[in-house]
Amino acid sequence: MKEAYEARIGAMEDRQLALEAELNRANERRDAATARLSEKQQRLVRVTHELNEVETEAAALRFEVDTLNRARREAEERLERLGGELIALRLGVADAQASRNGLAASLGSVSGAIDRVIVERDFAIARRETLNDRVAELESEVSSYEDRQERLLAQLEGATQFGLSGLEKMFRRANVDLDRILGELSRDYSGSGGPFLPLDEANAPDGEADRRVASLMHDLEQVNLMRFAAERLPFAMPVKGGRYTSNFGPRRDPLRRRMSMHAGIDIAGPRGTPVHATADGVVTYAGRQRGYGIVVKIRHAFGFETVYAHLDRARVTLGQRVERGDLIADMGNTGRSTGTHLHYEVRIDAEPVNPMKFIEAARDVL
Repeated sequence: MKEAYEARIGAMEDRQLALEAELNRANERRDAATARLSEKQQRLVRVTHELNEVETEAAALRFEVDTLNRARREAEERLERLGGELIALRLGVADAQASRNGLAASLGSVSGAIDRVIVERDFAIARRETLNDRVAELESEVSSYEDRQERLLAQLEGATQFGLSGLEKMFRRANVDLDRILGELSRDYSGSGGPFLPLDEANAPDGEADRRVASLMHDLEQVNLMRFAAERLPFAMPVKGGRYTSNFGPRRDPLRRRMSMHAGIDIAGPRGTPVHATADGVVTYAGRQRGYGIVVKIRHAFGFETVYAHLDRARVTLGQRVERGDLIADMGNTGRSTGTHLHYEVRIDAEPVNPMKFIEAARDVL
């Protein structure tokens, strides 16, 4: 009895070590996922920083344009004043010529004043033309910066909307409650905080560009959450190749020849064909079960479960954590079966659903 207890204690210690190793691998996968999310957020911060720099440069150029416009208006006003003085001087010349009293001295003084006014007028005209050219250059630069900002935003918005629409279409075609899943992910994997700062004119989004950036950040967060959810749902094929021999739903039973409900799909192939996990999860059963033969069951997130039956051999054990694509079994012909094939089921809260919805929905998306 002592040896038996010691053997049991040794087995339990080995099991504890295996569970600790499995926990370490799970922590590593979580850290890798966190690192990928952090990298995407850093790229978004860099893009946002570049947009802010472009906006700052554009604001500086607008300020310089406004300054030059004011200078141009001042030059035009001075030109108008000089034109008025010129008219007055010409009137004075006319009066002097009419009176002809002290014409020589008055005429010389008036002529000198006219020459000075003409010189100043020509200088003001030249200055105005220079300012007009500089204003045109600055307006062109401002337009170039605004075009660059618009292209950056458009590229990011296009890429984000493409990924968002594809993922939303995939979940919709699979008839998955996306709002519930995203709500759970937001509670479990999203972190935010900081002091409360009331929104006022000083820190409110300024203009259409800021509102677009805020909307873009929200869409990127949605894409990240959807991809995180997709990794945990059975959107993959359990075998490579193979031939579909029976669909989900009512069918004629191959043994009794009577109508029955088929809770999964059948994929035929050679004996020993590798069977892979279709999503991340934990093995809840690996052994023989009446009707199913050798069967593997995997529990996934959000109440999902997958079942792999009629296997030749199970390559996983109870409690083992697996990732999408991991080898879990070999195709066989055990249990209630007429030939070598895989019986594959997808269940949501213990209710079977059509696995083809998930396989077809993920096609050309993941």
